[in-house]
Amino acid sequence: MTQIDKAGTSYWDDNWSQIEFPKPFVHTDNSLDNYINLQFHQYIQKVLGDKKGCSVLEIGCANSIWPLYFYQYFDAKIYGLDYSEVGCDRSRAILEYYKIPGEIYCANLFSPPTDLLQKFDLVVSFGVVEHFENTADCLKSCAAFVKPGGYLLTFIPNMPGIVGWIQKYVDRAVYDVHMPLTQKKLIEAHEQSHLILKECEYFMSINLSTVNSGAFSKHPYNKYLRHALSVPSKIFWIFERLGLRIPKNRFTSPYIVSLAMPPTGLK
Repeated sequence: MTQIDKAGTSYWDDNWSQIEFPKPFVHTDNSLDNYINLQFHQYIQKVLGDKKGCSVLEIGCANSIWPLYFYQYFDAKIYGLDYSEVGCDRSRAILEYYKIPGEIYCANLFSPPTDLLQKFDLVVSFGVVEHFENTADCLKSCAAFVKPGGYLLTFIPNMPGIVGWIQKYVDRAVYDVHMPLTQKKLIEAHEQSHLILKECEYFMSINLSTVNSGAFSKHPYNKYLRHALSVPSKIFWIFERLGLRIPKNRFTSPYIVSLAMPPTGLK
């Protein structure tokens, strides 16, 4: 089946060529600016526990700090895959800059090198599957990299919620390269791809900073937009730290996360 990519390599090449190197995650930084990464850290710790030395593949690894994270906190053997040559070059540069061993593959998710199939303990993506029209087919292709007994961990933005609503007004072109997947649709896609779904839930209560400025990032007022998106989220996070738990929900939660396993023999 021909998979329709709503973004395309030129979109990502342009995107990654204009972004600075990300900074490493520091788990002892309890500032609100680090609150989002701490939430990801807690969830990934729940998945991996005290497991060390596992092999981790990030799909859509361009300009990502996550390979470094898995190396730092889980002593993982790290790998990345992306179809943007610009993005892969930046990922290799990040590894070199931080002196981290790892392997970056520039390849198509749907026609990868065969020696990568069923090779990894954990395959993770932070915003990939929602860019392809056939979600089930994309999930199945991602799961083909997972070794028997391993996991597929998928994070996507909650575009049908408030994040997507704001994104339409900030830069409609960015919104249009996403499939607006709900929790229900993501669950159905896992079922259609015959994956063993362990859990699928909304992730975090709110994070309006998930909105991408897109073309507006070059506007002189973009800094005010980023401030307007950041402040309300941080106010909610302060309440959470004070013990007022805000339920994760389909309206305000910025992400959806799923954890799945491939059935034995998945190709």
